Amino acid sequence: MRHTVILSDIHLCEVERSDGLWMRYRQEAYSPDRAIAQMLSELRERVKGEQLTLVLDGDVFDLDAPRVVKNESVFHDLPRTAEHAVPMIRAILDDHPIFVDALARVLADGHEVVMISGNHDVQLTLPEVRDAVAEHLIARTLALPRGEQPGLDRAAIEARVVFRAWFHRTRDDIVIEHGNQYDYYCSFRYPMAPFGRDPREIQPTLGSLTARNLVSRMGYFNPHVDSSFMLSAVGYFLHWARYYLFSRHSLAWAWVIGAVRTALKLLHVREPVSRARRRANITDAARETGVPIKQVARHARLFARPVEEKLGQVLRELWLDRAILLGAVLALGATWFFLADGVLAAGAALAPMVLLGYELVVPKPPLDVNWKSVQRAARKVGKVHKARAVVFGHTHHPEGAWENGVFFGNTGSWSAAFRDLACTQPLAEERPVVWLRSGDDGRVEGGLSTWKPGSFTEQSPRPAS
Repeated sequence: MRHTVILSDIHLCEVERSDGLWMRYRQEAYSPDRAIAQMLSELRERVKGEQLTLVLDGDVFDLDAPRVVKNESVFHDLPRTAEHAVPMIRAILDDHPIFVDALARVLADGHEVVMISGNHDVQLTLPEVRDAVAEHLIARTLALPRGEQPGLDRAAIEARVVFRAWFHRTRDDIVIEHGNQYDYYCSFRYPMAPFGRDPREIQPTLGSLTARNLVSRMGYFNPHVDSSFMLSAVGYFLHWARYYLFSRHSLAWAWVIGAVRTALKLLHVREPVSRARRRANITDAARETGVPIKQVARHARLFARPVEEKLGQVLRELWLDRAILLGAVLALGATWFFLADGVLAAGAALAPMVLLGYELVVPKPPLDVNWKSVQRAARKVGKVHKARAVVFGHTHHPEGAWENGVFFGNTGSWSAAFRDLACTQPLAEERPVVWLRSGDDGRVEGGLSTWKPGSFTEQSPRPAS
């Protein structure tokens, strides 16, 4: 029996050294490391003597999170190059030894670990970053007690650490990818080599830039919980009054500087489409995955166009359009008031109606609309590959369903997600895992499961044929 177990969106980052409410979700006590280690330990017992491929389906690491320098969290938008990414990934691995040990034990049992790049750890496409991660895992596996890794050698372990820049397809036709390529906030034109004008520097997406310049600088939000930061204007005011009014942190300043910096950066990095790069992207993916070029080309046609091609939408997402319009409305109203005579001056009060009308005519689409489009793309990917299963991550919403003999799933998230800022109420008591099983006949079974200590519960059993 072959087992393919998939989880994603762990968002491991450098550990926050303070112990207050500020960035509490990054503090060691709230890290998912121990839960992951316990789950993998139980999984290894259940598959003993059989083949396991553990797939870490993107955003396992969060290289958009603040760095820690001299025990202080430091905000940054460092170039997305190997020069900066390698120290980041090494620091993250050093801060999460329990997680690294858990992966090392999977490798020591003779199993395979596949790492797929996500949008927050897209630097895993860089050879230098892959080497740093592999070296860390290999060294830790070889350092396990002799009874846990009898007779292992470096070459054997190295062969079982696999990286994928875009997607992975198993011998049983299970297609696995992070899913950000169908989200225009986070998609790359060329995921195999997602560089911008500088061939050494990965081009940032709107999602990456807002994570670095906005959400991560607002430490009383939890970026792993959409509802904590997708607020109305009234919601943001109440959040500011509760957490920022008497603190040394500024919510408004973080938004102004971060939003303007993000918009300017996206304007700077826009680049025309290149047919040569598109062909190279398809060729490289076919070579890395072993999938025929024609299938890869059809797969690539499903990508969402990066949002930097629609700067109006960027301004809308950053709330800069409302800020610009509000400034114009106030200026218009003031001008009318001072220039008009008599009762006509009262017409200045109508100026704010322009802003209200704009909100009604140009509504901001809710985030779940974007998540649904990602899951719809999974069905199209399944048809391209004639897949037996298609599994995405990215949305943080676990899903699993069998449709006409094909499984479509989403791994949800293992990040430090809590209902409250104090991190006392986890979003869910059970953690999602996609667990697929296949035999020599190629038939795939299983699906979405949930794990809690001591048990795996299957949520999407395959219908009887």
